[in-house]
Amino acid sequence: MDDAEQFDTFVRVTLGRYGIAVDEVDLAVMRAAEATYGPGRDALIAADLSGIPPEHDLDPSRAPNLPAGR
Repeated sequence: MDDAEQFDTFVRVTLGRYGIAVDEVDLAVMRAAEATYGPGRDALIAADLSGIPPEHDLDPSRAPNLPAGR
C-alpha cells in the first residue's frame, strides 16, 4: 500500500468512525491540505524546543519581550 492509499484509508476510517461519509472531492481537498501543511507541521513536531525559554509574561496584545542583554 503506497502513502497516498494509506492516507485515503486513514481519512475514510477515521471520519467513518464519526459517521462522516467521504467522497473523492473531500479526499482531494484533504490531500492538498496535507501536502501544503504536512511537512511544516511534521518539522515543528520534530523540532527540539527545549532550549527556548518560555515567555512567562505572555500578552498576545503586544510584541514579545526580549530577554535582558539582547
